[in-house]
Amino acid sequence: MYAEIVGPEEGDTLLLLHGGIGTGHYHWSKQIKALGAEYRLHLPDLPGHGRTPLPDDGSYNREVLVEAIERYLDDLGGAAHVMAFSMGGHACLALATRRPDVFRSLTLIGVSVGEHQGLDGWRHRFDPDELERTYPVWARHLSRIHEPLGGPDAWKDVCRRDSKGLRVDIDVAALEGLTAPTMLVRGDRDPAVDPQHYAQLRSVWPHADEFVVPAGAHDVQLTRARVVQPVLLEFLTRAAGAE
Repeated sequence: MYAEIVGPEEGDTLLLLHGGIGTGHYHWSKQIKALGAEYRLHLPDLPGHGRTPLPDDGSYNREVLVEAIERYLDDLGGAAHVMAFSMGGHACLALATRRPDVFRSLTLIGVSVGEHQGLDGWRHRFDPDELERTYPVWARHLSRIHEPLGGPDAWKDVCRRDSKGLRVDIDVAALEGLTAPTMLVRGDRDPAVDPQHYAQLRSVWPHADEFVVPAGAHDVQLTRARVVQPVLLEFLTRAAGAE
């Protein structure tokens, strides 16, 4: 996977994973300066996004993302701090059921553990024709960040793939093996999150923190960056101190 790497070489590794129709830099852009002052940030583009093409056989599903993340973490060597938004978080949940050892800490933003009406409605917003008509500035930005995949219209294929929805269902009981410090973040007005799903995660992770962002929608690390930033930094400090 292509990855942007930022921050001091001696800093602890922090892997930042993006959500649907995004890239590493795009979905974490407002957190890079603060987090990168202390941590060695890795911001990959997941397969089929930005500068990372799909596998040679063109396959695209959750397992493709999980395997790409697992390989990246194994190549880094040792457990790493991971923060993952939406689609990237769903992939991390799947990975955590079989490889809890790769997480030094895990922060999840805007995730689900099963299908629900709000999540399905959120995916419908990815329809490229509707998005281009309703949000032309956003569409032009998506065109720029995904152009390496195949030209100025490549973003439409990215949107169509992600609008179909990757698997999010997880056997929550299989997550019990993850004992690393964990933070669950959601906006209080996020239509793509069912708060009961966070309750299910906390039932198997009694050690987990939950931060509900006031006036927060889905991508709170972007749209409520000033509120979220100090919480992320404080959590990482506590996670390191708990080792």
